[in-house]
Amino acid sequence: MTIDSASAPPAVLVHLLRGTQQGEEDAFRELYALTHRSVARVVTATLRSPEHSAEVVQEVYLHVWQHASSFDEMRGSVLGWILMLARRRAVDRVRHVAGVVRRDHRDAATADVTTPDVADLGVARHEADQLRRAVGRLSDRQREAVVLTFLRGLTHEQAAALLSIPLGTLKTRVRAGVTSLRDHLAAPAASASSPS
Repeated sequence: MTIDSASAPPAVLVHLLRGTQQGEEDAFRELYALTHRSVARVVTATLRSPEHSAEVVQEVYLHVWQHASSFDEMRGSVLGWILMLARRRAVDRVRHVAGVVRRDHRDAATADVTTPDVADLGVARHEADQLRRAVGRLSDRQREAVVLTFLRGLTHEQAAALLSIPLGTLKTRVRAGVTSLRDHLAAPAASASSPS
């Protein structure tokens, strides 16, 4: 059976904290073992984020290790002191995160919004149409391989597995498809640049 802060006598926690004040690592480890579940519950209830909670729990125990001498028995229990530290750190983290979110929203609202040039939009639309036509001229197998690897972002291995074909076959289809696309896209550019 694991003993935790709920069942550990307060005198045991005081003894372990005194050992921690003397720099005794074993006493600190035992103090951590007896109290960390309670600390984690308090922190997690406040933050509701496992990543932030783990960081805050670590900060709490670093503070306990470095500032164990600041504990005053006359003002409360060891567990009460550690839980108070945990609540404060968790609330500080909530405030910090909220501040970052507010700052990000404010920065996003005040960022320069650039309006694309109408001519640039026309060029982009024309290039997209050319690419669409070039992809349409590929064989079904080439189109399938190119779309999976370039547009859907699959690796060659993933695309080969999805199509149930050998990896080498997929690579050949992709290579042939890309070469064909390059040729189709270069043809209009070449004819546009040739003298009339």
